[in-house]
Amino acid sequence: MSYPTLLDVEGLALNGFVKEVELVDCELGASRKSRLKVKLFDGRLLETECSPYERVVRSYLVIVKYLEFGKIISSKQLDEKVAESLSFDISDEHG
Repeated sequence: MSYPTLLDVEGLALNGFVKEVELVDCELGASRKSRLKVKLFDGRLLETECSPYERVVRSYLVIVKYLEFGKIISSKQLDEKVAESLSFDISDEHG
């Protein structure tokens, strides 16, 4: 079975495809291992491989933040201070 990587799942969340995320323990003990279960907006369920908890929890927290930002942006409640910090350059220096 092929599992998506943690980075793959973070990318899906960043691009607005993840509806829910869950942190699940695989092994407890001296070396705790966990995995992520995610539900996509199209109904598919994905699970990552079991990895060290310390790595998985970082991805979990990043994805939770992406989901929060998605709700804020989609409901147009983006804080003005946050909106001001978002910038990108679309100028054409060569033409």
